[in-house]
Amino acid sequence: MGKLFESVERAALQPLPRERFPFYHEARRVVSRDGHIEVAKSFYSVPPEYVTWEVWSRWDSRMVRVFNQKWEQIAVHARVEPGKFSTLNAHIASEKISGVERGIAYLLEKAGKIGPHTASWANGMVAERGVQGSRVLQGLLSLTGKYECQQIEAACEVAWSHKSFRLRSIKKLIEHHGQRQSTFEFLQEHPLIRSTEVYAQFVHNLIQGGV
Repeated sequence: MGKLFESVERAALQPLPRERFPFYHEARRVVSRDGHIEVAKSFYSVPPEYVTWEVWSRWDSRMVRVFNQKWEQIAVHARVEPGKFSTLNAHIASEKISGVERGIAYLLEKAGKIGPHTASWANGMVAERGVQGSRVLQGLLSLTGKYECQQIEAACEVAWSHKSFRLRSIKKLIEHHGQRQSTFEFLQEHPLIRSTEVYAQFVHNLIQGGV
């Protein structure tokens, strides 16, 4: 066998590849209203025309690649730590961003109906964090299923005064003052509750780099 290997098979062997055999994970993802998908507890942007669409994500320890339903690559990102965002400028600086804008404007309008302090906190948070604030707004609105309007308002007033724009700060402030379960009702009218058009223009100016 040794003679056969040396005389015949060795010459036919190809060199080993320089890189390791590729290993990756793959899964479907739905693009959220903020224009990102979640992969391993981190968030990666895709072109705005894919908002609310289903895409394919493929990732390994270094890269995240995103494909449309035709398996055309639409985005490539370096991996980021869990909880972090990777947002490419090309994905938010386009005129086609209107879908993302509408999503954030809608969430701001809903937050504004909780009360004026919540509105101020929500607007300040989005101004600081941009499109990434969409997920914080969703978390803020989810608190209405557990806490009273007055509790959320009081927490947002304190958090706003300290310019603390983390959802966990709101939760800690509410818990510090006690929990009470009740039926929540949004405010319908208040001088500080803006129209959808005003929120939409605010988000548009923010994303497009305006004042």
